[in-house]
Amino acid sequence: MRGRFFWLLVVWTGLTVAGQSAAWGYRNSDPSRKNKVAFELYRDYLIVVRGSADTVKGLNFLLDTGASPTVLDPRVARKLHLEVTATDIAILNGNVQGGRSTVPSLELGSLRRDNLPVLIEDLSFLQQALPAQIDGIVGLDVLGQSAFVVDYASREIRFGPTPSMPFSIPLQIRDGLAIVKATVNHATVHLLLDTGAPSLIVFEETPGPQVYSNGSPRATSKTIGASERKQVRLNSFTLGDKDFGHQPAFVIPNYRDAGHDFDGLMSPAALGITRVAIDLSRGTLAFALEQ
Repeated sequence: MRGRFFWLLVVWTGLTVAGQSAAWGYRNSDPSRKNKVAFELYRDYLIVVRGSADTVKGLNFLLDTGASPTVLDPRVARKLHLEVTATDIAILNGNVQGGRSTVPSLELGSLRRDNLPVLIEDLSFLQQALPAQIDGIVGLDVLGQSAFVVDYASREIRFGPTPSMPFSIPLQIRDGLAIVKATVNHATVHLLLDTGAPSLIVFEETPGPQVYSNGSPRATSKTIGASERKQVRLNSFTLGDKDFGHQPAFVIPNYRDAGHDFDGLMSPAALGITRVAIDLSRGTLAFALEQ
């Protein structure tokens, strides 16, 4: 089931960025302590960090809170001589052939997971959007071991106790993914917290009257998981006590067989959030905005 969630989100990321202009990356080059991990930020929302999988060091991992389980590219699996079991992985409108395996260890700064179950799938589609070769996508099955803060301004992730921030809301864990409650056009919805999403995304047939405003359909590129989408402007969007007002968003078909249990995706970067703190053990999401 978790594989279904993973591909629903990662495929959308690949489709959305593929047709855009050249990517630019930024990195804080001086992470002074191990509980801080510097990252490169592409297209103002995609987070790429360096890490290792068992004996293979210096890998580029895309961090995505909307992914579970973690995935490795077949290149890395071959280097590690992993035993891979073939499996079908659900995507937006069908299935692709992939694999499952267990990596002896995976490390990001002070975080380490041993004997980590992973999906094995070709990530070369991300090369259409990013100048860096992506070796894997790390999700909440790894990141959620500790509370952590994503600081978009300083380009670093900090693991450990989180500081107080101006806004805080509850989050729920469903099938290993973080879900938050929001209000869209005065209707209550449940959105997946997804740092890998380029914008707010709402599924069609989301509960509540007039959840999104009208927009013109736009077809995605014809690639894995391609799907029609509409770009719209929401009349209102609220998280807890914070009213974000009018917000751009995409509407995509609601593929019920994808197995998701939420109404869309919430991208912190797209909302102008500069710091976001996630604590799964306490069930809280805290955030700060641009000043």
